[in-house]
Amino acid sequence: MRLKYVLFSLILAAVSGSAFAKGFKVEDVWIRAMPPISRVVPIYLTIENSSQTPMKLMSISSNWGHVELHKSFMKKGMMRMEQVEFVAVPANGVAKLEPESFHGMMMDFTHGVPAKGDKVPLKLHFKNGETIKVVAKVTMKGPAIDHSHHH
Repeated sequence: MRLKYVLFSLILAAVSGSAFAKGFKVEDVWIRAMPPISRVVPIYLTIENSSQTPMKLMSISSNWGHVELHKSFMKKGMMRMEQVEFVAVPANGVAKLEPESFHGMMMDFTHGVPAKGDKVPLKLHFKNGETIKVVAKVTMKGPAIDHSHHH
């Protein structure tokens, strides 16, 4: 019975776009589809930490382009964005990279701007030295936000 559960979990992870590591998992990984002339595209995902130890997402890398970690915030009635050194993932908690908050920002594309339907490989690098490979689907999911003015 245990083997069936393990196999089911592996199949579910493969189908749902989730990745698992010691004490945490990454899911709902996506990139917002942007016009082909865009200079940047946002990357979103959810990290669930079921361990007793806080974690830090230090960087995201991809062979499709350079990725920086950013945070959006309101200042004087205007949406602003700044680069951050890491994204904290609390013990027994969740960190969401989502619109109008923390997110990855891909630029300097090596394969052109990712188009709707593309699947972009990403590597998430954590402070503890662990790296998780995930695949982000390029989609129109969520409200449209224009990131072109940020860079």
